[in-house]
Amino acid sequence: MPTMESETRHCIEQCLRCYRTCFESAMTHCLERGGEHVETQHFRLMMACVEMCRSSAHILLTRSSLYRPVCRACAEICEQCSHSCDRIGDMQECADACRSCAESCEELSRT
Repeated sequence: MPTMESETRHCIEQCLRCYRTCFESAMTHCLERGGEHVETQHFRLMMACVEMCRSSAHILLTRSSLYRPVCRACAEICEQCSHSCDRIGDMQECADACRSCAESCEELSRT
């Protein structure tokens, strides 16, 4: 059975992975591909996901007791970002990172 500490550590890792993957995807793949990849709504959602994942990892690293609402918000944004990446296509790595982060954050928010 996972401990709170191991679940938190896993969530931090997933948040940082999603942060890195979404940021790199936005700054390289999306900007280079253009079209739907830089559509305003999609690109803004990716940037919101990047920032929320970075912020969530930061909050978890500070061991703040306010992590639950932050993790819930992160899970929601990551879920939306994964759907947007799936809709556009050719963004599987980003969509997968978002889904993994959303699952981890959602689980942690219920502890």
